[in-house]
Amino acid sequence: MKQLPLFCLIVCGFIQPVTAQITITSSVFPAVGDTLHYAFGNQAGAINQIFTPPGGGQTWDLSGLLPGQNWNQVMKNPASGSAQASFPGASILYNPLNSASQVYLQVTGTQVLDMGYFGLDELGLGLNLLFDKVPNLEESWAPVNFFDIHQSTSNVLTAFDAPIAPPILLNLVPTADSFRIRVTYQRLGVIDAWGTMAIPGGTFDVLRKKQTEYKSTAVDVKVAPLGWIDISTIGGQQILPLGTDTITTFHFLNDVSKEAIAICTLNTAQNQVTGVQYKALPPPIATLTPAFKEAMFAYPNPVQNTFYAHFTNDDGGGTFQLKLINVQGDPVLEQTVEAGPGENDISIPAANLAPGIYTLVLQRNGVFVGRARVVKI
Repeated sequence: MKQLPLFCLIVCGFIQPVTAQITITSSVFPAVGDTLHYAFGNQAGAINQIFTPPGGGQTWDLSGLLPGQNWNQVMKNPASGSAQASFPGASILYNPLNSASQVYLQVTGTQVLDMGYFGLDELGLGLNLLFDKVPNLEESWAPVNFFDIHQSTSNVLTAFDAPIAPPILLNLVPTADSFRIRVTYQRLGVIDAWGTMAIPGGTFDVLRKKQTEYKSTAVDVKVAPLGWIDISTIGGQQILPLGTDTITTFHFLNDVSKEAIAICTLNTAQNQVTGVQYKALPPPIATLTPAFKEAMFAYPNPVQNTFYAHFTNDDGGGTFQLKLINVQGDPVLEQTVEAGPGENDISIPAANLAPGIYTLVLQRNGVFVGRARVVKI
């Protein structure tokens, strides 16, 4: 709490009058069935203006990034996981990028909490173990506003018997009974700026969260009758990727996107971006213009909250049916509208739609009139 007044004084020296910053609510929290779409890039010259001082009304531009890899982060029912019983209260399960490990999250009305994971250890020992974070580590919170400061700490203590330990450990202590991995997390998140962020395919209003995490890892061995002994260093030499790492990231968050617009990971000196994970936006898809009098298209496209079906009715007033169909072929929205002669713009809500590609079909008295693709982001 002592840091808060000093932080506020520093920030106030940079900010402009508050007129446009957003508030992020729990509506962007993940839920079972969501698929979050990310791309990764770090091209030289494509990362600009990330290292700005705290304050408002800023502009950040990552629109020149090219995707080197993509990740569709699927949010699954935790009941489908093999370690569900070890994470009671879990709301979501997902697999990290290029991994079969199972990460368990608990989602409440105000927080998304990382409960831990089951899978390969991070030390490269080749062991599938349970890593239970106690207490749960805060991933995000709501509401999120400019000036927010959140701290979270967690600990992991995972033990395993000597017979399954790899040679790198057994050769050090042949008489070992068992080993354990200790991990401590200390995380500080500060909402220090707001503005707009441009990425390939779009520009978004964002809040910037600077997150600093200190992760300390150690390994102990249990030897009778001495008990547990820290063997993180033997003879002054580190045998595994242990010790304390400082991980600093900038998270650019939007109030309608479940994906972070961008997450920039910094080097230890915090003067260079080592990688960017950003929201993957599909390119605009051309509308199909039917060979009928009532030509139709949808706008804006891609859409976040509301879009419009535009068509021309040359045959006077009439009743039309609009149907929105997902990629599985299932209708997710049906709407009957009265259209007057000439140009018509019909408002269609999209805020509750899952991100993806949809087909909008226009019919009149059951007869096909037009079709358009709609991209929900």
